[in-house]
Amino acid sequence: MIRGWTWEDVVCRLGEHVDLEESARAKGAIKRTRTIKTAEQLLRLVLAYVLSGLSFRGTAAWAEATGHASLSDVALLKRLRGCKDWLGELVSRMAAVTCAEASCAGEGRRVVAVDATAVCSPGDKRDYQLLHVVYDVTLQRFVGTELTDRHVAERLDLGGIEPGEIRLGDRVYGRFRDLSAVQAASADYVVRLGAKALKLLTQGGRKFKRAAICRRAEAQGAQDVPVLICDTESNQQIRARLIVLPLPPEQAEAARRGMRKNACKWGYTPSDDALATAGCVMLITSLPLTEWPAMRVLDLYRRRWQLELAFKRLKSLIGLEDLRVHDSDLVSVWIHAVLLAALVIEIERPSTEIERPDSLRWATNLAGQFRSGASSASCLRPDPRGPCRPQIRSNSRLQNPRTARRAPTPTMYASKPRLARMGLDPATHAMPAQAESSHGCAGRARA
Repeated sequence: MIRGWTWEDVVCRLGEHVDLEESARAKGAIKRTRTIKTAEQLLRLVLAYVLSGLSFRGTAAWAEATGHASLSDVALLKRLRGCKDWLGELVSRMAAVTCAEASCAGEGRRVVAVDATAVCSPGDKRDYQLLHVVYDVTLQRFVGTELTDRHVAERLDLGGIEPGEIRLGDRVYGRFRDLSAVQAASADYVVRLGAKALKLLTQGGRKFKRAAICRRAEAQGAQDVPVLICDTESNQQIRARLIVLPLPPEQAEAARRGMRKNACKWGYTPSDDALATAGCVMLITSLPLTEWPAMRVLDLYRRRWQLELAFKRLKSLIGLEDLRVHDSDLVSVWIHAVLLAALVIEIERPSTEIERPDSLRWATNLAGQFRSGASSASCLRPDPRGPCRPQIRSNSRLQNPRTARRAPTPTMYASKPRLARMGLDPATHAMPAQAESSHGCAGRARA
């Protein structure tokens, strides 16, 4: 899969952390050893389909040509559907093993970011899956994943919370149940706060005015004040710190301009307090003030951006969002296969340049050659141009001479009377044979 690695190296590295055969049989991925006899053989077919860009028929043809397996495209589809639970188990085990020693350099505490990203299948973009992840921002590795439909809400306690760790989250996680769950597990949090998220009280129990602290921050700089977070249902309270950082003037004005634009779209007028909070960044945290001053907490929260970069790598480099399937089971198989490939890469972080004929570069080249009808012998030649995108599929409509569009000509849209005046046949737009011979004789005579 990766430069310097053979397929046997990949299987060996996976085998050091998880038993492929045992896990495949326990999760029902392998029940009878007929065409697919080993878990290694099944995993190779899964990764070949997901990472190469081949269709089911192309993957089956590749397996037949290389001698890995002899099965139809329908049989391959059914095999892949049964791998959903198995691949999820492999991803969870590999994520736990690769990040067992995760810690935050300098602080001696583990720092993880929690977020989710949408993965859309072909067709209606409203029907998408949510990939929830826990990401170690220091080691830049995934430590937990969960795939759900779009109706499942994001949670800050995803994947289990270890005592002493610090969890980073965006505005979505500004909920009392999420923050209280982190504190109950003897951990801390740093979460960005929205203008209306959470019910905040002062130390004396009065309503906390966020617009006032934002105006003070714009005049005096960053503010750090203790607050009480109150649950609107049970009236429980937890102590926290509110850190307010004013944005630079140009960014603050851009945020307020965007708020006015949205207000105009939805037919309301933003209040002065709302415009004041739009020009500041508000963080809520449970970290102690003695060890974590305001600027240090802000620097820590900036590291959450590493998770966004990890999402970008998954989608742009490994092909997380290049879905070609609609079935929910196949979508789960696709996403977990991509995550498994990312975790294998993270074991030693080698160069991702492709080299083997049956690796990503060869597979994408093979996909285009299979679609263009090349023979299996010609497919074995590696592409000297290096990694490339799969070739554009040929349009069968253009290949059919009955339905193929003709190139436009000066007489294509001419009327029948005009064609008659031009001496052309109205049916074929061509000059009659007798006229052609007479014109040819006249030309030769003039010559």
